[in-house]
Amino acid sequence: MKKRIILWILVILWMGIIFTFSSFNSNESSKQSKGIINFFIENIVEIFDKDLTEVEKTNIVNTLHTPVRKLAHFSIYLVLGVLVSLLLKTYNLSTKNIILMSILICFLYASSDEIHQLFISGRSGEFKDILLDTFGSSVGIAIFGRRK
Repeated sequence: MKKRIILWILVILWMGIIFTFSSFNSNESSKQSKGIINFFIENIVEIFDKDLTEVEKTNIVNTLHTPVRKLAHFSIYLVLGVLVSLLLKTYNLSTKNIILMSILICFLYASSDEIHQLFISGRSGEFKDILLDTFGSSVGIAIFGRRK
């Protein structure tokens, strides 16, 4: 019972984190993604002792911006998939029902997340992001959700 309560709290907190990221307007969201890329550029450049011009850095940031954003979608929902499937396991459901219900819950949350973004300045709701989010959560369910 204690494990179930903890998992409920973790699922709700994680959904809150996703909601918070989705609440950032397009400028804030892009700034966040680009900040992560710049952090890695600065640290990788330091490792290889290479100096990049500002133009080179900008080109790298622009090239990696979309893949980093998509990886973030995938990753954050992978964690949600793990948490939801672990929570559903505490209800002693069949493996098949745990998998199906976990995917459905994550799909519905991803859908609501994209609808939410329609109301945020400069953001849009994208069906392809719902699919990517659901795929990420499904991978999390498949990898970690089957653990006893």
